Amino acid sequence: MEKQIPDYQEKTTHGSALLPVEYYYCRILESYRNLELHWHEEAEITYIENGSANYTIHFTPFRVQAGDLLFISPHVLHGASEEPGCTMASQSLVFHLNYPGGLTPDICTVKYLNPLLTGKHRFVPVIHPDQPGYPELKKCFLDLCHIFQKKESAYELQTKALLLTLLADLYRLGYIEKADLNSSSRHTEEKLKGILGYIQEHYRDPLTIQELSKVCHFSETYFMNFFRRYTGMTCVEYINRFRLTKAAAALEETDLSVTEIALDNGFHNISYFNKLFRRRFGCTPGEHRKSAKSGI
Repeated sequence: MEKQIPDYQEKTTHGSALLPVEYYYCRILESYRNLELHWHEEAEITYIENGSANYTIHFTPFRVQAGDLLFISPHVLHGASEEPGCTMASQSLVFHLNYPGGLTPDICTVKYLNPLLTGKHRFVPVIHPDQPGYPELKKCFLDLCHIFQKKESAYELQTKALLLTLLADLYRLGYIEKADLNSSSRHTEEKLKGILGYIQEHYRDPLTIQELSKVCHFSETYFMNFFRRYTGMTCVEYINRFRLTKAAAALEETDLSVTEIALDNGFHNISYFNKLFRRRFGCTPGEHRKSAKSGI
């Protein structure tokens, strides 16, 4: 068997072992401008509070806007990016399906939760306000977010109860479907996860198309076409975006110099780093650090 390549699994811990649920409030441009392709074992539900953004979920692009509900299945590759000139605010819950009962050997686990957890069933990715059942789904989700944030007495039980209610409504309304499990689809997803994982592990090092194409045993030409087709950008663009995301976080969280941060994140030409950073974030690295430190 070939040496196993780590895939681009998000390393963030969502919640705790006993309560694997976490709430997130995100605002473009404050929290992020681009969320690179990634995946996690947990399910994720997001409500677009205002504004708009571009999402990619399981290789399919979506333009989402105020009012939309997003449902991301476990293990599914997904990412987000800003729309030029637009902001977006969203509320999200990320939860492991073991929490509402995925470990309990009963009919609900066998028929509904395990198929979602193992990828046999998947969420319909986006539900718009004019679609059937939307008002009750939105209310249930926002109630979930409110209860989880307030953390009043017995909120853990209420959270579990509402998660089960929301999942039941999604099944009842036809927003959870049997997944496409053909070998071609699985092969594509595993190849892409392997490539993204390799980039994650080696982004500080010089990376070449020749090296990356060998990871998935493709010719260089096929690799470049494959990557662009399923990510919507060239491999070089993706690597630079990933490196810039890491550099921006380091500017916000450390006191390292701009030069040190650039070098530590794979940029060995400081002028090129500054040019790309300004193009992506609309400011210099120094200005980004200043605004982050001042809370602007």
